[in-house]
Amino acid sequence: MAQTRVVLDESDRPKAEAIMTQTGIKTFSQLLSILLINYGDHLVSALKATPTPPPPPVQMGRSQGQQGQGKPSIQPSMQPSPKQFKPMSGL
Repeated sequence: MAQTRVVLDESDRPKAEAIMTQTGIKTFSQLLSILLINYGDHLVSALKATPTPPPPPVQMGRSQGQQGQGKPSIQPSMQPSPKQFKPMSGL
């Protein structure tokens, strides 16, 4: 088995040790190998993805009684009253 030395930044060591404690992984080498095998492809695709800007915020309309309060208002639509049916006389 070929060996490659990897230097772990001192600030990252507590995170690596916490993962090892919680998972039962014994060495930093095993940890790195497991991370590469399980998450390497996801990392590559995430880094290659073209970021898209978030959608613009939704603008909520305000009724005149609630202006300045920051609360959205839902107004029922006014439906015209149905016309009464009148039977035709004289037929």
